[in-house]
Amino acid sequence: MKTGFDAEKLMFLSLVLWSCPALGADEVDRKIAAADTIIVEVFGEKDFSVERRVEAGGTIVYPFLGNVEVAGKTTLQVVTELKEKLEKDYLVTAQVSVNVKEYTRWTVAVLGEVAGRVGPIKLPGEKQMDIVEAIAEAGGFTSNANKNKIQLTRNGQTTTYKFDELRKVSDPRKKVWLEPGDIVYVPERIF
Repeated sequence: MKTGFDAEKLMFLSLVLWSCPALGADEVDRKIAAADTIIVEVFGEKDFSVERRVEAGGTIVYPFLGNVEVAGKTTLQVVTELKEKLEKDYLVTAQVSVNVKEYTRWTVAVLGEVAGRVGPIKLPGEKQMDIVEAIAEAGGFTSNANKNKIQLTRNGQTTTYKFDELRKVSDPRKKVWLEPGDIVYVPERIF
């Protein structure tokens, strides 16, 4: 196994960076999930400022409001929801902030013909990761990689993608975002 960067890896990484457009924060923010720990602060209101671990059902118990669904939402979406609910019944103006103190440790597996680290790749805390980024994180392709048959297995279902098509996707709604437990497999090219 070689270490360091060679010309092919450097070209691969530059293609990945070039093909990733600037995105709005809400388009790539990682969504809150069960077992994450979040901090909700309401400026000047100690009774409404709390730290909570998200329950398995995706909710937190929030003062005066009871169970509030937070899983599957970004921090900005939770801020908006809490602000609306607090201003409806409790506060004239609520200045709410929501931060994730600790994300659940999520990983995906990247296997096959990748040049660096084969195995688990930790998903980033605050943003989503797509297949192209995961392969780059694993060191890019080996010279034997079949870039036209990248496989993504999720919940027992396998879908095949072509690398060039994946890297051309600029619309964040059309990207293939990875989820915990996904397996990305890069097969060997048949000569």
